[in-house]
Amino acid sequence: MKLYLNDTSPFSRVVLAAASLVEDLSIELVWVDPWQSPQNLTRVNPFSIIPALELSDGIPLVESLCICQHLINRFKPVDLNDIDYTDAREVQVLGIAKTLMEVGFRTVALGRFTDGDNEMIVRGRNGVGECLQRLESQLKHELKPVATKPNLAILYLHAALDYVAFRHSEAFQLHAGENTAAFLEQSPFRRVLDSITPDELASKPTFEQIKKAAL
Repeated sequence: MKLYLNDTSPFSRVVLAAASLVEDLSIELVWVDPWQSPQNLTRVNPFSIIPALELSDGIPLVESLCICQHLINRFKPVDLNDIDYTDAREVQVLGIAKTLMEVGFRTVALGRFTDGDNEMIVRGRNGVGECLQRLESQLKHELKPVATKPNLAILYLHAALDYVAFRHSEAFQLHAGENTAAFLEQSPFRRVLDSITPDELASKPTFEQIKKAAL
């Protein structure tokens, strides 16, 4: 298998975390800059979007959630479960987490190509702040019963909050309080995600080095 990724994408990071939790899995990490549309990436994903996972038989998988669900359902890692789609709270968390990740990322990406007062950027920043404010309350109340479950929704939420803290630090400091901090502290994925921060991934480690660091 080959996983195409970079060191800062939250979508790459969540797939890398999921893969790291699969025992006896061997993956070649292919570090790319998707903004340059490298041929090796566009061969696997014509949209030049990461992550992309090329399976051993050559089948390319794209979109982080699809890749994670494939890994979970194919390899059934002990420390990472899919969500229970009959549980409305788990579905709620996954939807919030993935949207927070997407809007947070898109708002940063738009800043590369347009003015900072672009309406989409302003709307994105406002949405991120409002989401953080609501999560701070929800993690103390209605989401608390599911907040420590070792499932895909919680992995996405942890990775999304990490990304917002990294790229939207002002909003995170303003709206994320003690309940958000407690969630991150008690997360079942703290160890694996702490081992694959953007700083750690900047050196472009091998998959074997990452798995060893996460032990």
